[in-house]
Amino acid sequence: MTAWRLLKSGNFQTLLIRTFRLLIRSSVKNSQVNYTNWRKKWVELNAEERIVIEKLLESLSDRQSFTLFLSADKTDPDALFSTVKSICSQLYPDWVLHVISGKPLDHNFSEKVADLCDSRIVLKDSSPLELGDWVIELAPGTLLEETALLSYAVSIIGNPEIQIVYCDHDHVNIFGNFCDPYMKPDWNPDLFAAMNYFGPLVACKKELWEIHKEGKNDQHDFFSAVTKNLSQVSICHVPHVLASVQITENDSHLEPPCKRIIYDLPSPAPMVSIIIPSRDQGRMLKRCLESLFRETSYSNFEVVLVDHETSEPEALRVIEEFKSKDNFRVMDFSGSFNFAAIMNRAAEVADGQVLVLLNNDTEIVDSEWLTELVGQVSRPDVGVVGSLLLFGDGTIQHAGVHPGVGGLMGHGHKHLSGDDIGYFNRLKAVHEVAAVTGACLAVEKSIWVDLSGLDELNLPVAYNDIDLCLKARENGLKVVFTPFSKVVHHESVSRGVDDDPSRNVRLRSEVNFMVEKWGELLESDPAYSPNLSLDGGTFKLAELPRVLPFWKNN
Repeated sequence: MTAWRLLKSGNFQTLLIRTFRLLIRSSVKNSQVNYTNWRKKWVELNAEERIVIEKLLESLSDRQSFTLFLSADKTDPDALFSTVKSICSQLYPDWVLHVISGKPLDHNFSEKVADLCDSRIVLKDSSPLELGDWVIELAPGTLLEETALLSYAVSIIGNPEIQIVYCDHDHVNIFGNFCDPYMKPDWNPDLFAAMNYFGPLVACKKELWEIHKEGKNDQHDFFSAVTKNLSQVSICHVPHVLASVQITENDSHLEPPCKRIIYDLPSPAPMVSIIIPSRDQGRMLKRCLESLFRETSYSNFEVVLVDHETSEPEALRVIEEFKSKDNFRVMDFSGSFNFAAIMNRAAEVADGQVLVLLNNDTEIVDSEWLTELVGQVSRPDVGVVGSLLLFGDGTIQHAGVHPGVGGLMGHGHKHLSGDDIGYFNRLKAVHEVAAVTGACLAVEKSIWVDLSGLDELNLPVAYNDIDLCLKARENGLKVVFTPFSKVVHHESVSRGVDDDPSRNVRLRSEVNFMVEKWGELLESDPAYSPNLSLDGGTFKLAELPRVLPFWKNN
């Protein structure tokens, strides 16, 4: 609801709360962590840390070896040499670099490499390769931190099941400054299907590389094949900035290329029960229902409207009007507001194979919104799916739920423009998230039953949707956010703002229950990095990373 509408409605309390939130957001925005200082503290080495690393290298008995390939075709010799120098600076010594080119190498480049006097560098060697334990393919202009290969080796030694290793990275601008860090999530198969977020420094076990490399020149295609049958434990994300990519004046953006993966609907298309809880607010309900029936292209659905003691004449007229539709029915609910109980009762009578929880303060603006939800939720490894929700002004209200401090969860990318690409193209890709909101949520009814629906005893109002998502993840099912299902959410019109002081006791009780029940899982997020602030999904740098390099822990 905009400030003007709040003023017209006389809802001054909500207006004050929204204004307070805006001021807080502005304060947070102005207090962003300085990346130059952050990098000096958490990436670069001091003298004491070098001593720690030297002692570790002396004690390493399991020596992993790395074979690196660097393409010299169609590239700036200076960028090529800067990559070679960064490899030569590695503190971990067990590597060999092959510089590959289909044409004669630049003479000056060859001379500068010769001056390095490093026998581990091989220029265009056509003899049969003896690969090390791990293979890395690098692009010119990639700079490795001196701790890069050491970090990989230590991670591999600590977990022999690892077969792929990747890391976070940043960029070097035309002035030589480090900038724009890309802090990545752990293995997120849906996100990777849409974009290759592994690069620029990814190590592949030799045996896998030999099996899959033939005929695959595109790195995304190659790693899509490599990871197809790997488990989560086989793919290691080292959450440290270990590489940098040089960017030129002509680089207009840093986002990885992104593609949409479309999943076919089951045949026949399943019946969907759209469950809408409602009380009074006739104009709002009319907008929701009219847009739903007018815009939705997916035809096999029913609407189950849960009427929670409506008395407003306008709302009663709207309900009566829609009763004439064959795929619309009303279920009455009495007593104090309990969102979980309302949805549980409605799910019991719903005929659909798929349930969609939909707030009455929503508006359908995308004809394919339901088709996309059904396609995603029908996948065998998916438990819950959520849509991209927009405020009435077109900015983002919800793009997946992310952990916050003290168990409080937040909506990712909130208040960005509705057509924003998000953090490194994140809002152009279907991907796994910690949770999605019950304002628009899809789940197969059989899974809903298996998970015992919403917790109406301990979480009657808030966090019951988060709890459902965590139960799904606990049972090995994905919780997926899709930006290709868009719904306008005129947030909390019917109940007010959830942090209304009159509701604090109830809200705190629900938060405490979630913390006690789920513990550390509340901070586990398949879409987020431990280098990012635990603030509910702003994707800003954390002053203190939650996972430190081993040399910073001493």
